[in-house]
Amino acid sequence: MRKAIAPIVLTLGVALSAPAMAQEFTLRLHSFGSPTSIDHTVHLDPWAASIEKDSGGRIKVEVYPAMQLGGKPSDLPQQLEDGVVDIIWTLPGFTPGRFPGTQGLELPFMSTGLSATMSPAAMEFATGHLQKEFDGIYLVSIHATDASLVHTVDRPIKKLEDFKGLKLRVAGRFIGEAVKAFGATPVGIPLPSVYEALSRGQVDGMLINWAITQPFRFYEVTKHHSDLILYQSMLMTMMRQASYDKLPDDLKAVIDKNSGIEYAKKMGVEWDKYTAPAKQATIDNGNDVFKVSDEEVARWKDMVQPAYDAWIEEMNGRGHDGAALFKSLQDITAKHGRK
Repeated sequence: MRKAIAPIVLTLGVALSAPAMAQEFTLRLHSFGSPTSIDHTVHLDPWAASIEKDSGGRIKVEVYPAMQLGGKPSDLPQQLEDGVVDIIWTLPGFTPGRFPGTQGLELPFMSTGLSATMSPAAMEFATGHLQKEFDGIYLVSIHATDASLVHTVDRPIKKLEDFKGLKLRVAGRFIGEAVKAFGATPVGIPLPSVYEALSRGQVDGMLINWAITQPFRFYEVTKHHSDLILYQSMLMTMMRQASYDKLPDDLKAVIDKNSGIEYAKKMGVEWDKYTAPAKQATIDNGNDVFKVSDEEVARWKDMVQPAYDAWIEEMNGRGHDGAALFKSLQDITAKHGRK
């Protein structure tokens, strides 16, 4: 049974007494991210400021980080659909089964390695092939993290056999299928709890992108880092279509200007700036950052077919031609520079 979420306030406020051309609107943006995270300081807060500036103050975006309006991160899509909020920022893996098509972009070895190139690939795939998945949603942007890799506490992962018996934190179902294919056990743990889980030995490592390791100081609780581009996570900023539709055309144009494939690419360029400092912080801590041999990479790629098969089967069950959709995913990511 769906857990009821109490209404908070009317989320799209309209100054009805003002002339039509002077209507003012308040949009509520809800995020699980910390107010000091990259996602807020580089993306969400500047986005809100741009919307207010470009609208001449007629749109105000109230930003609520860290689930300040209540609920869990997995509740965010439902809060959007119910009209509790107007805009959310989330990851597809946080709500299992809700955005499975988008999770195809997180499949192993489907990535370009750079957010600047994977982000436009994500937007092209989502807008061109996943319309049903975003029914009722105005897609502000999907931008990718930088490259994700394997970070472990005690055992370096240099070959497939090194995965055997390990418990590794993952952020989504399909990358979890790949971890199982490698011989390890995938474990789902909320991001704020990962540091403690690593320090207490509840998991042996994690799969996560470089940029996030520095603010969470994950280099303190891991020692070995297989510097191989394994996948990239998708970061989704979504607006309720009904909230967008209530805006007059000139204010819709403000939202449009600050959304879409070019905006996603811009965010990707910004995100990539955090990779090198995070890696350097790990090296400066004395950790072991190493490359995986080309021969081993080829073996890893041969092993991930079960993850692809699981996604294709899921897409078939959602009314798609899963194999054809997978081919489109491959073609789009290859066009944008898939490794």
